[in-house]
Amino acid sequence: MTPMTVRGLPRGLQRDAWWMAPDAQTGVGSGGQLAKTHYPIVLLVVLIACVDLLMLRSAQGLGQVVLVGILAGAAHWVLRESVDRVRALKAWACLAIALIPAIDLVQFTSWIIAWGGLVLFAVRMTGDRIGVAIMRLPLFGAIRTWHDIGSMRLNGPDRSNVNDWILPLGVGGIFVALFVAANPILTNWLDALNFENAPSLGRVMIWIIAGLLMWPLLRLRTLNLHKNTVRSRAAVGRVGVVNVRSVGRALVVFNLLFAMQTMMDLGYLWGGVRLPDGMTYANYAHRGAYPLMMTALLAGGFALIAQPWLDGRRMRGLLLVWIAQTLVLVMSSILRLDLYVDIYGLTYMRFAAFVWMAVVALGLVVLIMQVVGRHDAGWMLRRAFGIGVFAVYMCSLMNVTAYVARQQMAQGSVNNYSPIDNYYVCNLGPWAAVEILENGTMGCNNYTRKLMPDTPNDWREWGFRNARLRNTLAEMNVETGQ
Repeated sequence: MTPMTVRGLPRGLQRDAWWMAPDAQTGVGSGGQLAKTHYPIVLLVVLIACVDLLMLRSAQGLGQVVLVGILAGAAHWVLRESVDRVRALKAWACLAIALIPAIDLVQFTSWIIAWGGLVLFAVRMTGDRIGVAIMRLPLFGAIRTWHDIGSMRLNGPDRSNVNDWILPLGVGGIFVALFVAANPILTNWLDALNFENAPSLGRVMIWIIAGLLMWPLLRLRTLNLHKNTVRSRAAVGRVGVVNVRSVGRALVVFNLLFAMQTMMDLGYLWGGVRLPDGMTYANYAHRGAYPLMMTALLAGGFALIAQPWLDGRRMRGLLLVWIAQTLVLVMSSILRLDLYVDIYGLTYMRFAAFVWMAVVALGLVVLIMQVVGRHDAGWMLRRAFGIGVFAVYMCSLMNVTAYVARQQMAQGSVNNYSPIDNYYVCNLGPWAAVEILENGTMGCNNYTRKLMPDTPNDWREWGFRNARLRNTLAEMNVETGQ
């Protein structure tokens, strides 16, 4: 049935006058479309309340098992019109088997099995291609969540104004939370405020993350997990929460937030401004290094995704300024970690953090080149991936263990109070043997045998680095392990 069109009416009136042309085939005017759009949101709020009640307000136990059952029930309720009884019984049987270990004891393994059973339940309810559906669920679920957020509609004369502020305020709130986690001074300011009955910031963040993770369960029917073809994504020009105005306002908000954090870092880390009483530079540095890296990754991802909505030189300039500020944050993270290493020494994880920060910094430089050169996203991703692969390849050729031991011992010899972690260094293993033995074992006399490499039984156990290490120790007249 073809809907009637009244010529001469403005486009807005044609869209808003849906009640004039009810159509059973298209569903326009029936009121059912509105109900189907809003119903999963109401159900999502109920599920978030269940997460808060059964997980955040209690210790590990049967509550988490009940929560998994409630999530499965919500997914079944959404699919009740499209799933047959036999398929549902099989899915519930799989979930019940997966929940048995968690019923006995909630621990890491049983927790993984329980949530894995929920994933299996979800894909079993929607089709028979289980393996393909499990592999597709994370990606398709994320795409569906992003699509639904981007195409969200609000009723009323001011709906476009509200849509334009959802993106900057929502993502801006995440940046604020990361900055608070990274900056103990801001944490102290917030602690001084009195919010007796308000939920904590961390609790609200868990609500948001839980909502994003649970939303694909309520949209299983639209994911097409078992089909051979993938549904096309919505066009960029579709007006919704993500649009030219919202991206522009988001860039303004983000630049202001980043400028505040950058000024504080410039003062405390680079400018030598005195920290509050009771706070050391090591504490300030360690507190913010890793949250700021998460901030940089989120900022880089948003900068890459938001580029199709850039409109004009002004927005492009705001994006470049924001990326530049993100690069400054990464440099501040490197300085923070360097200050911490000066006090507590280098470790495997801190070395990996240095490498990762350098890779992210180079990736941001490539992102700036991509924006200035107006290249597509694939151009940037290929080069960023190449930088990451090159970093991993070079680290694999480097004896990181020896480098860590050498840095720890050099630091101990320079400082009178010797902050070296003897226990950590002595347990680094054979690859640090040469550095330790050259310094008179550095208090590792009880760990000498652990420092010696094993002799390979045949050619299958031979390695070039192992052979070099054994030759070096032989020249030092040190007996290796058999």
